[in-house]
Amino acid sequence: MSNYAVYFFVFLVIFAGSFVQGIAGFGSAMVWMSFLPLFIEFKEASALVPFMLTGIGLQMTLKLYKDINFKTAIVPLAVSIVGTFIGAWILNFTTTHTMQIVLGIFLILVGVYSFATSKNPIQIKATPLNGGIAGMTAGIFTGLLNIGGPPLGLYYNAAAESTMEFKANIEFNFLLMYGWAAILKFFNGEVTKGLLQYFVPGYIGVILGGILGLYFFSKFDKKKVSYIVWTMLIIMGTFQLAKAFKLF
Repeated sequence: MSNYAVYFFVFLVIFAGSFVQGIAGFGSAMVWMSFLPLFIEFKEASALVPFMLTGIGLQMTLKLYKDINFKTAIVPLAVSIVGTFIGAWILNFTTTHTMQIVLGIFLILVGVYSFATSKNPIQIKATPLNGGIAGMTAGIFTGLLNIGGPPLGLYYNAAAESTMEFKANIEFNFLLMYGWAAILKFFNGEVTKGLLQYFVPGYIGVILGGILGLYFFSKFDKKKVSYIVWTMLIIMGTFQLAKAFKLF
């Protein structure tokens, strides 16, 4: 595959993930970590995603700044930053093969859980303890797999007083949590010249997908989008496991 084709697919995947996050509140990382390894190396995808997530987090936070409830966000935000450091530390002792297996299992579990609880979702009380648990879980999975949206989504959905507050809080959390993850990736030497070539098509995808997704945020049928995302998670999780075990 030529470099230009790779750039196009990187743009396309980043655009799709940004659009999903724009209309659903989270999900971009799961889309990106599912599809990017099809076109670039897993380690490159793992290093690229935090920078893209920081970009979309900044874009959404600037747009929704007035709707942020800092009192609600402070506990999960602070704890998620600590959790991200722990996850990144654990990552130093793993291999790409192991992370593909973990990613595959995680994506399948999230997809199955989402379908299983879609009609009777588990109610999470908006307490500091639950906020801390959500933040720690999100941070560890961010440090390991760049996927911290599901636990934060569950918590902020319960804690937020409005749809816009939910989206503003979670995007603000993403901005700082993934920004910290990007800094860790940089000092760990994972930002190479080869990785930098994907920043331009990636950020173009982030901006365009984010703008379009945010536009449809209050208009799109989020339930249908959720079903599509959950199905995709199960399929791509299965794909990652098959790839890890060299079934094709």
